[in-house]
Amino acid sequence: MSSRNHGFTLIELLVAVALALIVLFAASNLLISSSSSATNLQARNDMAQEGQIALNYIAANVREAAYVYPNGTTLNLGGGDTTRRPGGGSWVVGNTNAPILAFIKAPKDVPPSDPCVHPVTGALDNEDACYKFVAYYPVLRSYWVNHISAESQNYPGADPANGDRWLLVEYRRNILANTLPTMANLGILNVASGSGKILLDYVQPAVPNLQPLFTVQADSPQTPGNVRVTMNFSMNRLASGKEVTIPARPSPDPATWTQTLSAAPRNIGTLAP
Repeated sequence: MSSRNHGFTLIELLVAVALALIVLFAASNLLISSSSSATNLQARNDMAQEGQIALNYIAANVREAAYVYPNGTTLNLGGGDTTRRPGGGSWVVGNTNAPILAFIKAPKDVPPSDPCVHPVTGALDNEDACYKFVAYYPVLRSYWVNHISAESQNYPGADPANGDRWLLVEYRRNILANTLPTMANLGILNVASGSGKILLDYVQPAVPNLQPLFTVQADSPQTPGNVRVTMNFSMNRLASGKEVTIPARPSPDPATWTQTLSAAPRNIGTLAP
């Protein structure tokens, strides 16, 4: 009895191709999903680490403050692009829509023979011996990207999906003097000729019920123990089409979106009257 080998019929081939396409489609979706999850996890880890570093850095600088500008203080940081307030206008301490933290940082312990300003030339001689004006504030990410050169080390990279997020910026200016700043001249210090540098990316902009980025509690006059600065950080980024937040958000209520750290300055009372 003879046997005959049969080939696949057209219907069998079509069914096999359809099944193969289904398996391939499912596998590709799984691969894309895994890749997206890995990207989001990496973004979350990076944001958490960078946010914690920024919090600790600001807190360390606040602890060295000799004076913290109180709520209601208007500050002129100049008209440069790195100091542009979200929404425009002047910086005002205590404004929740465009918060700013500003203080006078005390110098490091250095010998009198190594002063801030050279006694003859009047030029900066030793930065560690200088009192410093320090400020932290947000700038809209899209504004910064559109106005700062892409060749600059201070350029965060284009990211149109996150253009409405904030950059947290640090602004510093040495107070060029070999004598103590006085409480009387704090309001007329020339601090408007510096520029800001990015400290942290993807900061959550102000929304109703969100804790302010900075809050200052200070009596007047400021005395040791009666000044405290609180930082309320929240980060938000779209990565691979999904929202990544730091810290994790337990509810839709913005009041639950922040990570908080407080610091008390330890050099309050060292400035001259």
